[in-house]
Amino acid sequence: MKKWIPSAIAAVLLTGTVGLGNVADAKSSASIKEQVFINGIVQSDALVEKGRALIPLRSLNDPNWLTYNYDGKTRTVTAKSKDGSKLIQLKAGSKTATVNGKQVALDLSVVNKKGRTYVPLRFVSEALGGTAYYNAKDKRAIVRTPAGQAAFNILMKGDLVDARKEALKLFALKGPDDWTPQGEGFTTTYRFPEGQALQYSQTYKLLTDYIKINDDGIAEVIGQLDENEGKSKTRGAKPDYKDGYVYFSDNWMGDTLHYGKVDSAGKDTKLGQFNYTQNPEYKNNSIVPIEGETRKDAK
Repeated sequence: MKKWIPSAIAAVLLTGTVGLGNVADAKSSASIKEQVFINGIVQSDALVEKGRALIPLRSLNDPNWLTYNYDGKTRTVTAKSKDGSKLIQLKAGSKTATVNGKQVALDLSVVNKKGRTYVPLRFVSEALGGTAYYNAKDKRAIVRTPAGQAAFNILMKGDLVDARKEALKLFALKGPDDWTPQGEGFTTTYRFPEGQALQYSQTYKLLTDYIKINDDGIAEVIGQLDENEGKSKTRGAKPDYKDGYVYFSDNWMGDTLHYGKVDSAGKDTKLGQFNYTQNPEYKNNSIVPIEGETRKDAK
């Protein structure tokens, strides 16, 4: 269950390290007990001091929300909200901060490490108005900047095309034993159940990842299909395609996007294609509208 914490994210957010990446080994690992996610991405750079989390200030970068700079001589970070309503100063090693000219006590000191400034996650998210809560069931601290919250809202209840685009921006977590693509490949194909954005498959180099996005906006690989070397093996679960699915096949070598749909009986209807050179507006955009399709999984 989600536990909302308006004045603190949690007494303890992390007790170990976490991994980050497009195929982050952050799922099903016994060495990982708690994790911090910012805008749906697990944070590899999180530090732990006295059982509480610190993160690099730059991980909260959101030009429409927060700007900051660092004064190396005084070792002071100045962070300012975009609208100018909040001005915060934090000094390395200090357990106090200045918020709009007033001194505020910190539960952790600001830390400088390897050229990065680490700030208490709890304080920054509270002081600058980000969204933060702790999912006690999954042991995950969830933080979103205003831009991240806007993207989350689109993902969960927005227009179907826009929601799918947001889904593909997320890094899907993989477990340490999950398979990885082998050999050469020039095409990535995405398949979404008809009318849905929160579950899909991604095929690259004959490896298909089945991906599901949970209520916290975190994408995880729930199953796989490996068809390398003429063999086929599967693991885990896959999206529900009983009502058919739509597909988008992005061939970056051929600079083209093919798309279509497959109905519940398995009939494949090719709907069209675009050449990115002739249609540059579709470059780096694997999702296009499917006529007549409406969203079914908005929350």
